[in-house]
Amino acid sequence: MEKARAVIEEASLHKIYDLFSRKPGGLRFNDTDAIVVTAKTEDGNKITTTFYFCLKPDGTFDVETTSRDGGRARRHRLASFLRYYRLAENVKEYNIKERIGEWKGKNIEVLPSEKDGSIYIP
Repeated sequence: MEKARAVIEEASLHKIYDLFSRKPGGLRFNDTDAIVVTAKTEDGNKITTTFYFCLKPDGTFDVETTSRDGGRARRHRLASFLRYYRLAENVKEYNIKERIGEWKGKNIEVLPSEKDGSIYIP
């Protein structure tokens, strides 16, 4: 697939139960929060991606977990997103709660498709 350029229009932090009445399949007890990122491509298409993780009270998150399930992969995906688009120098100390507002207007790459698309994360 070919990558396209996009700009983050909105990034918001939510509790899982604010988005869903029941947790979607695959999410575990340690997936309590979600970041919803909406980006707009140059041709006007909107692409939305959701990152699931567990937000600590100080606004940071643990990249490593004791579990070996999909939760670890979801957290590594969020950490890769933060590093690749240079939103955070040190992911372990990055305060998502305070700094998520800075994401708006950042340039990113997306992988468009006929139905929807996704944000490119290496």
